[in-house]
Amino acid sequence: MNFLGCEGAWLVQADGSTICQGTLNTYTVQEMRDFLTPALTIAQKAEITGALLTLFVAVWVGKKMRTTIPH
Repeated sequence: MNFLGCEGAWLVQADGSTICQGTLNTYTVQEMRDFLTPALTIAQKAEITGALLTLFVAVWVGKKMRTTIPH
């Protein structure tokens, strides 16, 4: 799937059709993804991975403590 972009202004004509007043460009899905959400750096990926592992361990330890403590 490709997306259309207009370097200029989108205009609506009297008959309801849309035209680009400027340069019309096409973008692939990957180009749109990179444009809208820039790629993470290695440091950002490591930070997110560390945070997820910490959360997983905290939940696992909390569950273990809850099931092993007698009531």
